[in-house]
Amino acid sequence: MKQIIIFLILSTTLFFVFVCSEDKPVNPPIPKNPGYYYPMQEGYSWRYVELIKPGCHEIHDSFDLKIVGTSRRHGDWGFDRFRPDINDTNFIYEKADTLFLEKVGQSVPLFKILVGPISKGTSWSDEYFNYEIERFENVTLTIDSSVTYKRCARIVKTKDGSLITIYEWWVPGYGEVKEREDSLGTCVRAKELDEFNASSIIP
Repeated sequence: MKQIIIFLILSTTLFFVFVCSEDKPVNPPIPKNPGYYYPMQEGYSWRYVELIKPGCHEIHDSFDLKIVGTSRRHGDWGFDRFRPDINDTNFIYEKADTLFLEKVGQSVPLFKILVGPISKGTSWSDEYFNYEIERFENVTLTIDSSVTYKRCARIVKTKDGSLITIYEWWVPGYGEVKEREDSLGTCVRAKELDEFNASSIIP
């Protein structure tokens, strides 16, 4: 009987420690759908800053991307993303848990820019790269050390026979916030998100 009473006391104590604890709440679960990692709506725009060597700390230039509208191509609905400085349009659409990117007007294979589930260890490939989600981490920008994006999906991109490794960091609600291209462990080119405008023109 004494042992039963002791067991009940210990069980009650553990209940209050684990269930009624006033510790900080656990982070919400990380979204696994690729669509959460690339918010697209007509009028959304991104401005990126390009960094170059040595060490990708020198600002080289900036460029803009903008969602200019919805489109239907080869039977799929998606969004046209325009880069004005090089007059380039890409068609981005989601199908079967995969975000595809098509270079409009060019007869080249599709990029698989994101494939779900967005979880550590998820891997895929296309005609250009092999991809793997390495982990989730916080990333602080080089262009502004006061800006840190939390719980980024870090993706590593490699190509068979190439000495180049590309790292991408994606955040739900913002899209890609950083990209770094390494050659033999040294950064030779990078881009970082400088501004994201989610003021859609659709009411």
